[in-house]
Amino acid sequence: MALVSAVQLLGLFSSVLATPSGPRVRDTSFATAAKEQTYDYIIVGGGISGLTVANRLSEDSKKSVLVIEDGLIDNRAATSVPYLAAVASTANRYSITSAKEPFMLNHSYPVLVGDVVGGGSVINGMLWDRGSNADYDAWEELGNDGWGWDGMKKYFIKSTNFTVTSESAKKEYNITYDVSAYGNKGPVQVSIPSYQWPDIKNMFNSFRLENIPMPQEGFADPIGAFWCPNDIDNATATRSHARVAYYDPVQNRTNLKLLTGTRVNQILIENNYGSLEAKGVQMISKADGSVAKVYAKREVILAAGGVFTPHLLMLSGIGPKAVLAAANITVKKDTPAVGSNFQDHPALTMLFNLSNQAFPNLDLYTRNATFLAEAEAEYNATRTGPWTYGRGDAAAFLTLKMFSSNYKNITAKLAAQDPLAYLPDTYSKHPQLLAGFKKQREMLISQFLGDKHAVGELPIQAWGRATAALQKPLSRGTVVLNTTHPEAVPIVTWHALQNPIDSEVLCELVRFNRNHWARKELSQYSPVENIPGAQYQTNEEIIAGSITTGGLAPTFAHTSGGCPMMPEKLGGCVSDKLLVYGVQKLSIVDASIIPMIPATHLQATMYAIGEKAADLIKQRG
Repeated sequence: MALVSAVQLLGLFSSVLATPSGPRVRDTSFATAAKEQTYDYIIVGGGISGLTVANRLSEDSKKSVLVIEDGLIDNRAATSVPYLAAVASTANRYSITSAKEPFMLNHSYPVLVGDVVGGGSVINGMLWDRGSNADYDAWEELGNDGWGWDGMKKYFIKSTNFTVTSESAKKEYNITYDVSAYGNKGPVQVSIPSYQWPDIKNMFNSFRLENIPMPQEGFADPIGAFWCPNDIDNATATRSHARVAYYDPVQNRTNLKLLTGTRVNQILIENNYGSLEAKGVQMISKADGSVAKVYAKREVILAAGGVFTPHLLMLSGIGPKAVLAAANITVKKDTPAVGSNFQDHPALTMLFNLSNQAFPNLDLYTRNATFLAEAEAEYNATRTGPWTYGRGDAAAFLTLKMFSSNYKNITAKLAAQDPLAYLPDTYSKHPQLLAGFKKQREMLISQFLGDKHAVGELPIQAWGRATAALQKPLSRGTVVLNTTHPEAVPIVTWHALQNPIDSEVLCELVRFNRNHWARKELSQYSPVENIPGAQYQTNEEIIAGSITTGGLAPTFAHTSGGCPMMPEKLGGCVSDKLLVYGVQKLSIVDASIIPMIPATHLQATMYAIGEKAADLIKQRG
């Protein structure tokens, strides 16, 4: 089934567009409320972590907080109706394309980054899950005190308010959950939708026949196949994104300002006898191009995301010396970590053509205009029905041994590798980067052999879209400046599949997926593999075929790791207090700090990081 384009769907909307239409800018004026002003805290970026930190810091009425966001506030239906999470759209996204991926037939790919107040939480697939306890313990093992699961758990709980699924849906689809795994007073509303497509029953139950765990609650025990909530407000059947959860309820605080449509192009860093200190930022209004400066008494906090935080640091003279020099930027601090360690989840979207689907089913959206109109009408009238359902609410997160009988041989190959043979050139020039990767590799070897870390993901959906996503990549990407135009969008290269172990593991997951779809329990659908195609059998054929058919991408929109939280001797950029090494009063709170990407969709983790970051910043006084 091909997803309907956003343009086609928006043409069918009627009363659903009765919500305030079009982007709108907050009242905070570039000229009067921000220009040349001084605040206690300046937060660069109004996405998940930025708005979370802003909410918590502004709880103290004596502390002033300014959030500067490139995007605008958008109240259009596409940002609130759960169904529209499944619609491909370029609205509210930056227009960025990667460099040619050298290990993916030199193809380029969209870099999916939100450009809207609320960031990725406004445009993502709404899944609310987390990595295993051991995934966060790995962060602590890398030298980050307090960042293991024991130190993170309370922040996952603090951010959420879980509401139960209807009893009828729970009984009909055997939906399981444990409310104690979530909070009951947090800002983000989460729930498993009560509307389900009928075929999800067979799709989900088919995993019961595999030799994998089926935990009652994935948020408590995220290994195996389980139901996952969405960030959905059951009272209104709308997306509970970061802006409506963390900003809108407190927008009238007099000590909190949000400046939209404004790009920060430089951190103002003062050098006092060899000691660097962040004093504020320089910003540009997108409305008229005017430039201004604003100052921070306590801290400049970067929350611009996995791509733009390393970019801003480099524009400000903090980054690899060679990169800055090539762009003719004065080096304030030579920090090779900035833009290194870049990670994501490569995803191979397999597509199966299905027959004999139950009624109703997802194919009706593209084949039956009457059904689409009826679904819209039901949503408008009662906030029930198909439009209350997003992109999916179940997944299988599998250890390597669960989907590959060859896991020991694969791990032995990894252990025998020369790591420099499969890393970007910068790792050969900076011993600390290599030391950090070697430590990560040592941990990944253990993870591949163990039972506590998922290595592959199979989202469980009620149709023939059967994605296989690599969760523990060994390849590392880079974010660098465009040397001819440094303020243009940065050059992003995932270097996906540079390490051949990544391809081998992904192909093992594809084979598991194929075998799963060949089970007799799914035979009623007579599945036929269209992407990549059953004719591709060897690892090389599967990868090449998936690239040429458009099924394989280097990203699952989980860009992270480019300013890693690790000791400097391991190639770190920030400490476990989130302070940038060598620059006072400058911190980072977004996905760029993640040292090793966890096996999960990142949004719940980012809210937890934001909550923990706010506490750390408050402790500094």
